Amino acid sequence: MTVCDSDLPYDFYEQRSLVVRFSALELSSDAGILLARQAEAQVQVCQGIAQCITEWREPGKIVHSLNQLVSQRVYQLVGGYEDANDSNHLRHDPIYKIACARLPIAEAELLASQPTITRLENQVSKQEVAAMRSRMVQGFINRYESAPDEIVLDIDGWDDPTHGQQQLSCFHGYFGQHMYFPVLINEASSGYPLVLQLRAGNSHPGKGVAGILRWLFWRFRRALPGVRVILRADAGFALPEILQVCERSGVGYAIGFARNGVLERKIADLLERARLQCIQTGQKARLFDDVYYAAASWEYPRRLVMKAEWLPKGANPRFVLTNLELSPQALYDSSYVQRGADSEHRIKELKLGIQADRLSCHNFIANQFRLLLSQAAYILMLAIRQAAKGTQFATSQVERLRSMLIKGAARVQVSARRVWVELAAYCPFAQELRLITQRLVASPGMRLS
Repeated sequence: MTVCDSDLPYDFYEQRSLVVRFSALELSSDAGILLARQAEAQVQVCQGIAQCITEWREPGKIVHSLNQLVSQRVYQLVGGYEDANDSNHLRHDPIYKIACARLPIAEAELLASQPTITRLENQVSKQEVAAMRSRMVQGFINRYESAPDEIVLDIDGWDDPTHGQQQLSCFHGYFGQHMYFPVLINEASSGYPLVLQLRAGNSHPGKGVAGILRWLFWRFRRALPGVRVILRADAGFALPEILQVCERSGVGYAIGFARNGVLERKIADLLERARLQCIQTGQKARLFDDVYYAAASWEYPRRLVMKAEWLPKGANPRFVLTNLELSPQALYDSSYVQRGADSEHRIKELKLGIQADRLSCHNFIANQFRLLLSQAAYILMLAIRQAAKGTQFATSQVERLRSMLIKGAARVQVSARRVWVELAAYCPFAQELRLITQRLVASPGMRLS
């Protein structure tokens, strides 16, 4: 019997000897990174981040430009490689070389290694991070061809467990762990992440949010005059300073509010009516009303929408602070309830799809920079998803976009005049890839209106 060397010694195939080897050809398993590169040509988020970083290296010793370093790191996140260590292997990948404007020649034109990427992450300053955040917001504003009638913002925080000696990693009593406590502000309809701010692990949910919102509302007023802005948030953000920023900026809000003894007395009659209705019908009952309520620390009363819900298993009252002129039920059902699903969905995509919770640097600012890189990767994936409108990927999560569109085999060849990228002959999503690529090339930018 003929002896065949196989890198993977499968023994189930009986027709002939089965030999499975790792190819010596220029192959890549991430052909879809080219989609992310084409999306970058639209949104230029990697370029914007790179332009905010001051060059610190000696001119004669620079091998990789700042734009290439940032792009390489972001494309690796798009491909599902969250660690800087992954650069040591991906620096040889021909598709990543093409995306980073390098020739895909074996053992030449190599991308940056892990030490180079790590030096970049730890070199960024607090002032440069602030400039990057401003670029992200300006990038969102630039995507409007004309000022929209309304922008709805969702804000929420999420726990990011830490497992080392990261700066400002603190114990949080509610979550019962050492962690960071980032906060995300995103536009509701598109999911565009406007602000992704890292905070110490023992922060209150609303810590530092008032200042961010004041700056953000100012940017909107200056760039998009006349636009109506609405903020939605859960009860952790019902702080007097946040309410005042919204009111003084002319921003509508629907913010959850934690129940207390006073509110329980105000909703008692409504809740009893809901209980009787539930008993009569055998189904859950919901009744709505509103009152004006003033906490001890407030200067004046504010409108409070009450939802008295009675389920077969018991009471489920809810309270929402608002200055919007909607009926109580319309305010709760059409505005506030949608916040939870939208905001939590974006956080889930960032954590599971982009691995934005991989903040293992010691330096706090370096971890904030990592968050911004994750934000950039998410923006590129949003551009791909928007280009997939009308296909089966139009509402796909980041994980599905990656597994179906990004993770694809490709053979790369270089001639004197061309770089050839050959995809699999039996690619199941060839038609979708053609359509998405055509839209990314044809569109001048990811427009939101």
